[in-house]
Amino acid sequence: MEVITEHLVGILSRSQEQDGKEAKRQALLLVSMAKSQADTLVETYLSQQGPPFSDNGAAVPQSKIKDLPALEQSSLPSSPWKRLALGLGAFSSLSEWLASVLLWQKSLNPKAWELLNLLEIAENNSRAISSNLTTLLGRQDISTPSLTTLSTIKKKVAGYMVCKSFYEWLNQTERDLVIILAESSV
Repeated sequence: MEVITEHLVGILSRSQEQDGKEAKRQALLLVSMAKSQADTLVETYLSQQGPPFSDNGAAVPQSKIKDLPALEQSSLPSSPWKRLALGLGAFSSLSEWLASVLLWQKSLNPKAWELLNLLEIAENNSRAISSNLTTLLGRQDISTPSLTTLSTIKKKVAGYMVCKSFYEWLNQTERDLVIILAESSV
């Protein structure tokens, strides 16, 4: 009886290990697909905002936006698992930000169908990645941004910063998942 129990524990442990590996693969696939879809988001966003945003070679105003999860490479922890936890919080927050940017753009640029579609995809991808990371990490970090009423120009700048932040977090999360998946292959 003891031998059978040990054998079953070994099978269950290998099965859980494979499930964990598959969850990591699925997370990486989801992030990679979202990154390829978001590849043109920033450029498309800028092209639809009008001058000075859409001017060739124009310097886009950048500002720190309260509660927007900006990626700061210098302050990231060395552990890819800890960075994923930060990513979970970022994508949870970015989902709400992207929903707001979508609403703003529906009002500011109602005929910019490509942009509106890309923003909707980005919002859905952010929610899916957040859900996937929640499962992978076994916890949930929900932070809801406090969005205030903004002027048109501030909405345009904030929207740009949100799109840029989303793409940067996708890049970082993809790198972290590649590392984690490689480590689990050993």
